[in-house]
Amino acid sequence: MIFLVGTRESNIKNGLILNEKCLKCNTQDTLHFSIYKRYTHVTLIPLFPVGKCVYIKCNHCGENFDYEDLSESAKLQLRNEKLDYSIWMFSGSIIITLFLIFTIHNYFEKKDEAGILIKNPTKGDVYNLKVKNGYYSNMRIDKVTRDSIYATLNDFNAYMPNEIDDLNKPENYSNRKVYYSRNDLIKLYQENEILKITRKK
Repeated sequence: MIFLVGTRESNIKNGLILNEKCLKCNTQDTLHFSIYKRYTHVTLIPLFPVGKCVYIKCNHCGENFDYEDLSESAKLQLRNEKLDYSIWMFSGSIIITLFLIFTIHNYFEKKDEAGILIKNPTKGDVYNLKVKNGYYSNMRIDKVTRDSIYATLNDFNAYMPNEIDDLNKPENYSNRKVYYSRNDLIKLYQENEILKITRKK
């Protein structure tokens, strides 16, 4: 997926600068202004405003002027204009914030659930693990006794944590047997070597 980052402008107010004459044709009350809000966007989804632009044009002679060309009283009128900042310009930032909140909440919720399951291992549980050399894999609990658990390691490793669940297929578990005491298992979890526990409903 391609993400296009850039800036765009959106017109937020138009009007006349009152009691001012055109700098070219000297006609009273013909200076029309348009105020545009500039915002940053990602693939056309607005993130947040980053500034504003003012365009001035005489309705009588058609001449365009820069903000700097205006008199101090005209500039003061424009600075005092009440601008409505649409929440639409912050929509991307709101979406990103809500996504981060959901992700963090989901992470801690799963962490709390794993903290409960680790104290009561059950046959068939699948543990997502950190293994040596920075890889990730699974192990499946085969047997649970009062003091220990016996498990089979997955034959395959993943490079990223989000790929571990894809390895969890029955044919990927063969003869790589391991066992841990319950205390060792809890210690692995506390040291973040066990990332997730999946229990069949």
